[in-house]
Amino acid sequence: MRHVRMLGLCLVAVFAVCAYAVSSASALPEWGKCEAKAGGNYSDSNCTVKAKPKGSGSFEWKKGKELPNVKFTGANKEAGHGGVLTGTIRICWVGETDKSPTTRAKCAEEGGREVEESLPPVECESETNTGEQSGTNAVQKVFVTFRGCGVINKALPCKSNGAAAEEIKVNELKGKLGYINKGARAVGVLLEPAKHHGAFAEFECGGLLALKVGVGNSKEGAYYQPEKTGGYDGIISPIGPVNKMTSTFEQVYTVNPTTHENEPSKFEGKHIELLENLITVIGEPGQPKSDWSQAGEEITNVNTPEVEGEIKA
Repeated sequence: MRHVRMLGLCLVAVFAVCAYAVSSASALPEWGKCEAKAGGNYSDSNCTVKAKPKGSGSFEWKKGKELPNVKFTGANKEAGHGGVLTGTIRICWVGETDKSPTTRAKCAEEGGREVEESLPPVECESETNTGEQSGTNAVQKVFVTFRGCGVINKALPCKSNGAAAEEIKVNELKGKLGYINKGARAVGVLLEPAKHHGAFAEFECGGLLALKVGVGNSKEGAYYQPEKTGGYDGIISPIGPVNKMTSTFEQVYTVNPTTHENEPSKFEGKHIELLENLITVIGEPGQPKSDWSQAGEEITNVNTPEVEGEIKA
């Protein structure tokens, strides 16, 4: 009986160790800082090489949750390339009647046919952003402004309500780090509206088109499943470098030219995160209204934190 009890205690200890290992591994990727410290557990200034024996190194890893939030600013990397929003317009026709906006399921139930066409992209000359690295792997209070925006070489200039001419202001965003490919240590940042089921941005172009980028729902007709929740409406960009102390992080948002969707579209083992777009013709009675359709943002952005830090992966 004693041996059985001891075996049980050993198994409990093993499971506890395994659970700790899993929870520790799941914390990555994470924000943090490699600091000089005598008797540290790392022998290099990026805290990637563990000292042997333990405690004989000159550096120690400080987790983001142990540090104050770090504010950052960012801007487009290439001059004149301040972001491109691509997308389609999707319309449900039942006979000669436009039934948009509606759900895809309801359109099919009524014997409708969906027509989907690519639209000229919204192009901007510059982009700036601000935000904070927070806790283990979060970003918060992210605000983005695009300037010099328009469609068809600004034949239709675009602006948000209350913004300056040719200026699009994105609503407050939040997000987190995650693995795009854990084996390759490829890390990304997911951004989504801070307001639950909120929009990324709403703006109009040339007084002719009204655009809403963000979250569809069952009433308005989401493009991505499940329709009743509006899908998972975020956007992911690879970020780097990782495992290196740095004062700049680069994010690359890439769009598939055929699908108009951002790539990558999800973190490893997680559900998809893709933008949706709703476009409406303004002030033209009888003109088609659109349903939610896919959209994508293309830009290379460089963020500069107030203090040097690292993404540990």
